Amino acid sequence: MQASASPLVRIPPVARELTGSWFRRMAAPYGLPAQDLLRGVLSGTHRVQVTGTPGSGLELFLNTPARTALAHSTGLPLPRLTRLLPALAAPHGRLADDENPRAAWYMPGEAWVGTCPACTGRAWRPGQPVLVYPGTAGHVCRRHRRWLLAHPGRPASIPLETLPEVLTAHRHHSALARARPDAADVVALAAAVVWSWQVQGWRSETVWQNRVRRLAAVTGSMPAAVMPHALVSYPETIAVARLLGAPRWQQRLRETAAAQGAGAAMELLLGEISRRAGRPWLADWLIAYTRTRPRTAAQTDPLDRWLHRLTTADRLESNGLWTVHRAAVRPTEYSDRIGFLTDRRPRSICEEAGAAFLTGGWEPVPSPRPGPAPCP
Repeated sequence: MQASASPLVRIPPVARELTGSWFRRMAAPYGLPAQDLLRGVLSGTHRVQVTGTPGSGLELFLNTPARTALAHSTGLPLPRLTRLLPALAAPHGRLADDENPRAAWYMPGEAWVGTCPACTGRAWRPGQPVLVYPGTAGHVCRRHRRWLLAHPGRPASIPLETLPEVLTAHRHHSALARARPDAADVVALAAAVVWSWQVQGWRSETVWQNRVRRLAAVTGSMPAAVMPHALVSYPETIAVARLLGAPRWQQRLRETAAAQGAGAAMELLLGEISRRAGRPWLADWLIAYTRTRPRTAAQTDPLDRWLHRLTTADRLESNGLWTVHRAAVRPTEYSDRIGFLTDRRPRSICEEAGAAFLTGGWEPVPSPRPGPAPCP
């Protein structure tokens, strides 16, 4: 097939769509496998090299000549494509950027989800979902009250009608993302703070227990299978993130530390966290805990480290305010969190969570940093 001879059927990509998702959707009207269409688009005077298959990787990566050929075949300007398709923004580190068109099917290097079908309308085709990178806060459709999940073959989401606090938190999260370019880093640190509470297994904690029951009911899963999901602690994570990221509160904490000492600043911070998290007992418990824990624990505690940097640095812009010690980071893998939160067999719990498509999708992680490309 010499697909580059005339423009392909015009199927515009959705914002932040996986290039592999868009290519599969373009191949559908032709009744062709995506791999055959890809080779047709890239065919020409130079040798074409394609690594992997759509079955081995969801995402499609192209080098510079291949991206140019794709833009020519689709009739869409390359700058527009790179704005809509994050994986096209730069060649993959494992692809040689020489004169030969090269492509590779790898797994995405970031979390992805399926879009809301009601929002993307005709873009959805049977067996050809629209897969996107949610970015900082694109994992919830507030219009249709859905937490979007990661399923490669059909729509998957969590209905939020019985979880209104999640919708409220997402509204605040979206506002934070609009106000701060580093919102993902702020939320990741807040997630580490909340994670340090979750692993305590507090008997006084009823809010999460109630939310777990509601989440289990709407997903049809046992409570232990949904307990590690990001949704469970999402409202508290965003509440903490909004507080830590508020310039007014940062200034107040610096002034309190300067006038009364770091201990007074910490008590002020914990009191406000307790209020915003809707747990009146939390401040007293955490204050007592900070006084009795081993001194070494404070060296990795994400809240202690954040407050220390905030109140001792001369310039906040360059002091790593939002970095988290690796020992305190909230585990990104679902299976790793299971071991901390339940005494059930991790394998069986992970299998049940996977059957409900809960083990992938958005996680509160920092913004991607430049580094080695993900392995296939």
